[in-house]
Amino acid sequence: MASISPKIGNTVTLATANALTGTVDGSQYLDVSGARAVVIAQLNYGTDGTAGIDVIEISRDAGKTWLAATAANIAQGHGGLRRASDGTAITNAALNAAGTEAATIANTLFFLRGPFGKAMIRCARGGAGAGGTAWVTGSPAVVAVVIG
Repeated sequence: MASISPKIGNTVTLATANALTGTVDGSQYLDVSGARAVVIAQLNYGTDGTAGIDVIEISRDAGKTWLAATAANIAQGHGGLRRASDGTAITNAALNAAGTEAATIANTLFFLRGPFGKAMIRCARGGAGAGGTAWVTGSPAVVAVVIG
C-alpha cells in the first residue's frame, strides 16, 4: 500500500536578516494558493535587533490589499497564525514582541493551516501600507515553506 504524503515546497525568504524595514514591494512574498499549511520560522541570524516587530500578512487580491494573518482577517473558519509548539493563536499575527528576537525553537516556529484558496503571505516590518514595526539595529530572518 502506497503512502500519500503532501508535497513540501522550497523554503522562501519573507524577510532578510538585518533588513531593518523589510521588503513590502512585492519581491518577498509566498504564494500559498491551495496549500494545506504553511510553516513560518523567525530565525535569529545577523545582528540582534531592537524595537522591531515582524507581522505575517495575507493578501487575497494579488497583493493589492494586505491584512495581518489573524483568524478574523483570514475568515472562512481559519484559525489564523499559530505558534507551532502549542497551537496558541497569535492574535495580532506578530512573530515577536517589540525588539525581542526568539532564543528558543519553541518561540520561532509558526504555522497557518489551509486551504487558502487564492492567497499569498509576506512578512511586514512597517512602511507604507504595512503592519509591523521597523527594526533599529538588526533583525532576524523570516522564512516559510508551503506544505501540500
